[in-house]
Amino acid sequence: MTSGETAGAARPLTPEDIERIILVSDAQIAPDGRHVAYVQTRLDREKNDYQSSLYIVPTDGGARVRYTAAGARDTFPRWSPSGDRLAFLSNRSGSSQLWTIPLAGGEATQLTDLPEPVTFFAWSPDGATIAFVSKTEAEQLRRQEESTCVETEAAPDEETDVVRLTRIRFRADGTPGFLDDKHSHVWCMPSTGGTPWQVTSGDFDDGWPAWSPSGRELAFASNRTPDREYNNVHELWAVNARGGEARPVLVGQQAMFGEPVWSPDGTAIAVVGHRDPVSGSATNANIWTVAASGGEPENRTAVLDRSAGNAVATDTGVEVSCGPAWLPDGSTILYQLSDWGSVHVYAVPVVSGEPRPVIAGDRCVSSFSVSADGSRLAFVAGDALNPGDVYVCDADGANERRLTAVNQEFFASVAVSAPEEIRFRSQAPDEAELQGWIMKPVGFMPGRRYPMVLEIHGGPHSMYGNAYFHEFQLLAAQGYVVLYTNPRGSQGYGEAFTKYTLGAWGEKDFPDFMGAVDHVIGLGYVDPNRLGVTGGSYGGFRPDWVIGHTDRFKAAVTQRCLSNLWSFFGTSDIGFWFGAYEIGAMPWEDREPYLRLSPITYVDRMTTPLLILHSEQDYRCPIEQAEQLFVSLKALRREVEFVRFPDESHGLSRTGKPKHRVERLQHILGWFERHL
Repeated sequence: MTSGETAGAARPLTPEDIERIILVSDAQIAPDGRHVAYVQTRLDREKNDYQSSLYIVPTDGGARVRYTAAGARDTFPRWSPSGDRLAFLSNRSGSSQLWTIPLAGGEATQLTDLPEPVTFFAWSPDGATIAFVSKTEAEQLRRQEESTCVETEAAPDEETDVVRLTRIRFRADGTPGFLDDKHSHVWCMPSTGGTPWQVTSGDFDDGWPAWSPSGRELAFASNRTPDREYNNVHELWAVNARGGEARPVLVGQQAMFGEPVWSPDGTAIAVVGHRDPVSGSATNANIWTVAASGGEPENRTAVLDRSAGNAVATDTGVEVSCGPAWLPDGSTILYQLSDWGSVHVYAVPVVSGEPRPVIAGDRCVSSFSVSADGSRLAFVAGDALNPGDVYVCDADGANERRLTAVNQEFFASVAVSAPEEIRFRSQAPDEAELQGWIMKPVGFMPGRRYPMVLEIHGGPHSMYGNAYFHEFQLLAAQGYVVLYTNPRGSQGYGEAFTKYTLGAWGEKDFPDFMGAVDHVIGLGYVDPNRLGVTGGSYGGFRPDWVIGHTDRFKAAVTQRCLSNLWSFFGTSDIGFWFGAYEIGAMPWEDREPYLRLSPITYVDRMTTPLLILHSEQDYRCPIEQAEQLFVSLKALRREVEFVRFPDESHGLSRTGKPKHRVERLQHILGWFERHL
C-alpha cells in the first residue's frame, strides 16, 4: 500500500476513534511454550477510564480466550513456574493488588490487600512464593489487621491541610499532590495466600526483585548512597528471601542499573543501564553482567552504539517493564534495542561475540518473553499501520507466526495513510543526513498542493519511528501532509547523535527541522504558505523555539511545553538535575544559557498564531511554563489561545482520561483548520 492510499476504508478517522482501538501489550509465553498470556486495553468513554483484561492464545494457532473480565485494569500477567496459574495485578478491589487465576479457568483469587498498591512482582523458582514491591510498611500492615479485628477508640482529629516539605523531590509527575515519606520495599508471601513478610526496609526505595535460581536470595535495585536525595544512582543489592541485612553486589559505581536477572546457574546477574546517572536517557543503556557474589561489571553491548530499551514515542503504546532475558543454557542474553526508528530484539553472547538481531524489521517490539526451554519467543510488535499484535517465533527468530489481529476489523473500516521514509540533509553547516517520514493525505491527488504539519517529538531523547500514531493519522485523514523526523538529540542513532543538543537546545536541532521542511516542500505537493508545527514536552519547547526564530509557519500548537528554563529548574519534578545536565550548569553558576536557550526570551518575535494545550497537574513541565508564554503573548497583542485540562498530568496524550484525549485532538484539528 502506498502513502495516501486507504486500507479498504469506508470513512476518515475521527478523534473518537482512539476509543475504538484495542491496545495489546505484555506478551508472556507459558513455560511449556504452548500458550501466550497478554493484555488487551481500551478506552472506556462511558466510565471515562481504561479497561484492561487478560487473554490467552495458543502458540500453534487458535482462538484467543478472555481470562478476566472484571471491568477494571488487569495487567502484568506472569505464569507460575509450573504453568498452571497466572498471577497478575488488578485494581478491581480499589487499588493495584496481587491476584492469581488458574489456567484451567475459574474465579480469580486476591492474594494481597495492602494499604498501599503493589507495583511489581516475581514468582519464586519453585512457585511457592511471590516477591512483590509496595510502599506498605510492616507496622502499617499490623495496624490495618488490628483495625479489622478489634474495635478501637477513634484518635483525636489532629489532621491539617498544611504541607511541610523537607526533601528536594517533593513531587512526581503522574502522582497527585505531594510525595509522602513512604518508600518502596520488597515483600514476599505464599503464592496460595497467607501473611506477607517484609524483606527490605529503611529510608530507601527498592525495586525490580529477581529470584536466584536456588530461591534463597532476591536481587534488587536500590539507591542507598548517602546523597540519594539528589542523585539518580541505582545499584544492585541482594538479600535473603526471608529478610535480613542486604549485601552489596554492584555498588560504588555512580551508575544507573536496573531490571536485574540471574543467570540460569546463579553465578551472574545481568542488568540494564549505564555509568552516568545524571545524564538519564542521553547516555546509551547497555547490558551488563556482574558476578552474583559482587565485583566489577562487564559491559556486554558496548561494541554496538545503540541504546538498550524502547525509546519510541507513540500515543497508542502501553508501557511495560521488559528487561533482559537469559536463554536457559546461560550462553546468551536477549534484550530490546532502539535503532533508526524501530525497536528490535537482539541477542548478545555472554562469552564472546557481538550482539545480533533476532526480531527485526520496520516495526517496534514493545515486549517479549522466552519459554522455559528457550526454544520459543512471544512478543508484541506494531508498526505505522497497526498499534500491535501478539507473535511467536523460534529462539533465533525463525518461523514467525502472528497470533492475533485484534484491530483488523476496525482498520478495514477507516482510511489510513502509509508513511514514506525519507532521508534529508540538515541545514546545519555539516549537512548531516537524517531520517524522517511523510504521511500524505488520505485520498492524495498528484498535482495538488496541501497544507503540512511538522510533528516534533519530546524527550528530547526519544524517537519517532515505525509505530502507529493516532494523531498523525488523524491529521492525514483531514487533508494534511504530516512530517515527522528524528533530529539530532534523538535516540536510535548512536550516543554522540543523542548528546548533540546538550547545552544547545533549539540552536542545534532547528536546522535539522528546517532541512526536513524544505526537503518535503521541494517534492512539489506542499503549499509553503500553509505550514503548521506542533509537539509536546521538549516537542513543545521546539515549536515555541521555531516560531521565535522564523515566521514561515502560519499556525502552531504547543503541548505541555517548556518555555522558560530558568523557572523550569525549580518547578519541574526533574528540573534540578535534568535541566542542569542538559543546559550544562546550575542557574547561579551560569545564567546566560538559561536565558539564551529559553523560547520565552524571543517571545517578542513570535507572530505565528499559537494554541497552548497544557495539563493542570503536569509536574514534569509545570503549567506555569504555559502561563508565562500565554500572558506574554497576550501582552504583545498576539493571537494566542490557552486550553487547560484539569486533573491531568504530563502524559495526557498517552494516559489521560478518554474524554480529555478526544477533546485534545479536537482542539488541535480545530486550530489547524482555522489557520491552514
